[in-house]
Amino acid sequence: MQSQERFIKITYLGGAWPTNMGNSFIDLGSMQSLKMASPNASIFFASEMPQWFFYFSKKNPKKAINIASLINSDYLAVSGMMMCDEFIKLYEPVIASAIKKGIKFIINGGGGEKYTSEEVQHFRSFLKRNPPYAFISRDEVSFNAYKDLAEHSFNGIDCGFFVSDYLNYTKLDLPDFIILNFDRSPIRQIFNKIKINYSDLQNLSIINIHHSCWPSTSIVRNTINLFLSDKYIYQQNTLISDIPEDYLQLYANTKATFSDRVHACIATFAFGHPAMLFSKTKRAFLFKRLGLETVQEKLTYPDMMKIKEEKIKQVQFLASILNKK
Repeated sequence: MQSQERFIKITYLGGAWPTNMGNSFIDLGSMQSLKMASPNASIFFASEMPQWFFYFSKKNPKKAINIASLINSDYLAVSGMMMCDEFIKLYEPVIASAIKKGIKFIINGGGGEKYTSEEVQHFRSFLKRNPPYAFISRDEVSFNAYKDLAEHSFNGIDCGFFVSDYLNYTKLDLPDFIILNFDRSPIRQIFNKIKINYSDLQNLSIINIHHSCWPSTSIVRNTINLFLSDKYIYQQNTLISDIPEDYLQLYANTKATFSDRVHACIATFAFGHPAMLFSKTKRAFLFKRLGLETVQEKLTYPDMMKIKEEKIKQVQFLASILNKK
């Protein structure tokens, strides 16, 4: 494959890490899968945040400069929960401009936000206006909804599962521990509901980590005060960091993760550890592709052979469409 590989340029549009560190797992995993598919490709990372800042401030997002619009590449790739109305509102000008310049649009591990019929209708219209060169879904529901609108389509997985290929991880100087990652839910009430004795877990070290370390209202707050507020700091061993590697080192070493965040569970599974998701979000459809659909019901253990097989197939598909002359 490498002997036939073309030297290509890929612009990757992602970011928004300060608002949700889980986005970084998608971005790093997506770019890793692109590198695995085309090792000699040049990948340029451009942020989605410029438009989002204007949008959040109730200003016209079209006034924001987006670096992705200024890079002449062969492909423009996006990933994650982008098949939704907000993406259309904020980034259609970027996508449309790229396609007009002859840049091929790739959705690499994409899925919806609400999975409503209205959302699907709106995004199908968007894709008809801006036809993708390739569409890789991150769940089968999304694949069936949009597979007919791309030149090349593949029933894939979430790119967060590639973080284990990205991270140079190591054993940490810690006793055995579990991770609690709850940004929205009262932890002890949750454990009582599922009849897990919270005090029994004290036999392991507990590390609390938080992905939504910059909630939407915090843009006009004193950030330091926010980070030190009781909402996030409720006991010792809490991590709030500005880089994804800190979080990923913990996920790579945990004995188990309990969380209300989808990508806390994905990162944990990627490194071969069990997780349980305390959320009813429909974005959890993506776990079914890998036989992990019980994650919302109980502590679930990943089938690492299945994950490996699906990642290999996804990289092979990417290689076939990126290196096509």
